[in-house]
Amino acid sequence: MRDAPSVDEGTVQYVALQGEELEVSDEISESDGVVWRRLADGNWVQVQYLEISETAPDTMTEATPEATPGATAEAPAQTIGVVLPEIGLNVRDAPSVADGAVQYVALQGEELVLTGQIVEAEGAVWYELDDGNWVQGQYLEFSP
Repeated sequence: MRDAPSVDEGTVQYVALQGEELEVSDEISESDGVVWRRLADGNWVQVQYLEISETAPDTMTEATPEATPGATAEAPAQTIGVVLPEIGLNVRDAPSVADGAVQYVALQGEELVLTGQIVEAEGAVWYELDDGNWVQGQYLEFSP
């Protein structure tokens, strides 16, 4: 969740977990082709990561898969991660948004080969790719 409806100008305030209910307002904003929804606490979230809850029409929950809390240092070798976001997934040279430079963007549906190396950093679980780069696991669907 960011304090402004922009990846470039909004600062991350916190990360919501999969299934967490969020109270949303009616305010919507679009920035660089991305639609954002304002939360009741004043922060913003990209609409593509939300789904409307059947039980409470005024709340939304994340639609991305859950990052594994307390992940171990090793995952099964040669696991495949399929990219979920429609806008693709930034692949970085280090497991960090702040310090990892984007090397390329993996497209939605692209299969990425994971080495099994996992790092928890900046409130996210990062997975190393077979090319030595890193991605956040919350944006992947896993298959053996």
